[in-house]
Parts: sequence; structure tokens; C-alpha cells
Amino acid sequence: MSEPVVPQVVILGSRAVARTLAAFVAAMGWPLTVWERDVGEHAWPAGTRTVARVFSEAPEPLPAHTFAVIARGHEGDPESVEALLRAGAERVFLVASARRAEGVLEQVARRLEDSALLARVSAPAGLDLGGQETAAIALSLVAEMQWRAAGGLGELRPLTELRAARLERSRTGQRDLACPGQRA
Repeated sequence: MSEPVVPQVVILGSRAVARTLAAFVAAMGWPLTVWERDVGEHAWPAGTRTVARVFSEAPEPLPAHTFAVIARGHEGDPESVEALLRAGAERVFLVASARRAEGVLEQVARRLEDSALLARVSAPAGLDLGGQETAAIALSLVAEMQWRAAGGLGELRPLTELRAARLERSRTGQRDLACPGQRA
């Protein structure tokens, strides 16, 4: 089994979801850059690189394994998605409702020469953890990022359900290669 990738995380936005997500990203130990005009008006985790401008107005090439999150409150979403894809983001996470995400993706598809790039966009982004509060949204985003960084490995179910299935397999002589969170 290969080691999970350590993503470089770029957040476009400075609203509550962006700030909460930044704290989760810092807790994961992932390098973080935040782009937004008013970035200096907010406190960010130690070590965060901040850029006081809008990414889509002055994009720059992104490093390998960049996960980019758009949490700008819908301001400039299509331009942001397009700019991040063209700059080389491995994955773009759009914080939006399903209806809003569909409209943004339709706009971006009309602008791109290669609509296959849209396969690198999670829209709406995050895993469905059942919450709509700011922290729950940020947690769902970092959960999807971790899942993707690990190569999409792991079943997205409660561990208690997985444990029951593993116990049953062990009773029948089947062998699991590893427990969640452990290497084989």
C-alpha cells in the first residue's frame, strides 16, 4: 500500500468556513496558503502563507498535489474554478449547494477547451456527514481531502460497521491486510 500524499492546500476565501477549514488543515500538518483581498483582516494558523489578492485575477502555477478549496461565498466561483484548473490544481473543492455547483460547472465547461478537467472538481465538495454548521462543513471538506490524499482507500462507513464485518471474516478464516489507521 502506498503512503498517502501530503497535499498543499490553497483556500480561496476568508469567510467563516475558510477560517475554520484553515484550522483543520493546520491540525493535519498540511502546508496552507490563503488567497483573498481581505486576508490580512483575519487571524490564520501559524505558518499559513497569505496572499492579499483574488487568485483568478492573478493566478500563479500551483505545486504538485495541490488541493484547492473555493469558499468565497459564491463570489467569482466560475472564474476561480477555471483559474485553479489551469494553474494545475490536482483537485478543486467548491463549497456550494448542489444547484449552485451544477450552474458553476456548466459555466466552466463552456470556457474550457478540455472539459475532462472538470473530473478534478468536487462540487459540491465534502463528504456527507449530516451537518450544515460551519465546523461540520469544514470537517466534511478535510475528510474528503484526507480520503483523496490516501488514494481513495478506505470505506466511508462508521468503523463499528467495518469492525463487525472484519470480525465475521476472521471467524470464517479470511484475513484483513490492515486495520484502519495501521499499515499492513
